[in-house]
Amino acid sequence: MRYFKLNPNVTSKKWKGIVNIGELRYKNKELDEVELAEQKEEITLAPLHYEVLVAGKISPVNTIGAEFLVFDGTIPRLETLHTSGVQYLPLLNKELKHQYILMHVFNHIDCVDWTLSDYEPWPEAEEVKDWQNPRGKFFFKPVLIRNKIPEQLHVFRLKEWDGAFNMIVSEEFKQAILSLSFDHSFLEFHSLSIH
Repeated sequence: MRYFKLNPNVTSKKWKGIVNIGELRYKNKELDEVELAEQKEEITLAPLHYEVLVAGKISPVNTIGAEFLVFDGTIPRLETLHTSGVQYLPLLNKELKHQYILMHVFNHIDCVDWTLSDYEPWPEAEEVKDWQNPRGKFFFKPVLIRNKIPEQLHVFRLKEWDGAFNMIVSEEFKQAILSLSFDHSFLEFHSLSIH
């Protein structure tokens, strides 16, 4: 099976003039999206709300920080993306009267080949802070170990891999996304090496 790192296409000029999502909120309290993304189970906070940082048009895909992708709730057949290890949560904005669907990937799989992956480890003399990833400073491109990935798992995060949009999808899930009717140029699928 082939796997891809799922990212927003940040180089696309189509982001110009798009709503920029700010804070993620629950019961009028700001949530830490990094802590939320690190959860290894379904999120029980509902309903979630989002604040608008910069006004603009609604896009078919948007982001919350560098942790979550959200899909416009009006995309037809979005429910066909349901799969093991992924929870889809309504994300509301009262002022815009709009709903995004937050894609929460809660399976974290230990399947990175650290000897072959492209990342920058900490210099030996550098003291790593508690809040920093002990594996390294910067994370570029992982190499996956096939026999550590559960066979029927189509979406997951990489355990101990830091960096933006740590979401891995199978070829099957990629095709499920591409079968939906929206502008796919907002997304990128980076092919990953696997052995």
